[in-house]
Amino acid sequence: MNRERLVGLAKRMLDLIDRGATDLARSTYEEPLEAYTSPEILASERQLFTRTPMFLAMSCELPGPNAYLARDIVDNPLLLVRGADGTVRMFLNFCRHRGTKVADGWGNTRRLMCPFHGWTYNLEGQLMGVPEPEGFDDMGREDRGLVELPVAEKYGMIFGCATPDVTFDVDDILGGLGPELAEWEFGAFSRYGEPHVHPVKGSWKFAWDTFCENYHFAVLHSKTVADMMYTKRQAFDVYGRNVRMVSAMRSIDELRSAPESLWEPERHLSIQYRLFPSINFSVYPEKNEVFWVLPGQNPWEGQALHTTFIAREPETDEELKALEEAVYFGCEIVINGEDLWVTERTLPGFRAAAAPKSVIFGRNEPAVQHFHRLFHEAAEGSPI
Repeated sequence: MNRERLVGLAKRMLDLIDRGATDLARSTYEEPLEAYTSPEILASERQLFTRTPMFLAMSCELPGPNAYLARDIVDNPLLLVRGADGTVRMFLNFCRHRGTKVADGWGNTRRLMCPFHGWTYNLEGQLMGVPEPEGFDDMGREDRGLVELPVAEKYGMIFGCATPDVTFDVDDILGGLGPELAEWEFGAFSRYGEPHVHPVKGSWKFAWDTFCENYHFAVLHSKTVADMMYTKRQAFDVYGRNVRMVSAMRSIDELRSAPESLWEPERHLSIQYRLFPSINFSVYPEKNEVFWVLPGQNPWEGQALHTTFIAREPETDEELKALEEAVYFGCEIVINGEDLWVTERTLPGFRAAAAPKSVIFGRNEPAVQHFHRLFHEAAEGSPI
């Protein structure tokens, strides 16, 4: 991010800290409990992940020609590929013979071969090989290529939609965030480690809520994050359907006695982007943590798909150890051990016959309010 913007955010956070304040919504917001528990609402939300263009991958996950990446988003097995010409394409990961996935994970290949009967496709999705072709001599191969889906690449990020023939513009999706995201130069990042899934035992939306406020840090994260960060102080900005949330490390107080020309504000800020519908970017100078928080088959389960991206490879054993420890701390200790732990603790109460009809979001939880309003719009069938 450019220095002028970072300095502005640092000054904004220092002002909030000095005033004992945080950015507020206009009023409290009451959310019906059925928004978390209703199978009918969940079904409409699952459809949201099919018909909504959204962020799907970083460009570095397809690092060169002939790279592929399989990624499942709710009901949609997706396959991203970078052809020999460098162009990114996306297909439904579905063999046109009997529907088996043609690829898993990621890697490099010139041909995609179904593991069931060996039908093969090129990276343009065309059907190239059918074992024992006499069994299909009345079939036109030109009509049996992989189902292509809309995709676009910009700012070192890949966006797509699981519904064919949907047209979209990346900058429209980002709602004005594009130039700022470009400043992070995500195209120069690389993936660290393997993507992995955290099971969510509870409502996927409750899990997503925990990403959207730092009001809980002082209590839930009292033994982990609270000592490092100012809690209950957060800057909040809306960009279309997305938001940016900024928190301050306690080290930001060092800036008070330093000339502004010597500030390194990025070392003292936690900058969080929440992309609609439920994708978390936590961006730091050395890395970017991404979580896709996704609904499950019923209101009591979901998943959080996590991937770490780094700005540069560690150059020493000490740097590697520090990176490993930071990723483990954030992913396993904080997210898994605290945020998803508290999500599971809602299960008995949400299911109880005597449960209240609603929960409440405070004025100091504006991002939570923002996304729940959008989810209601989606459940009501509003255009996305």
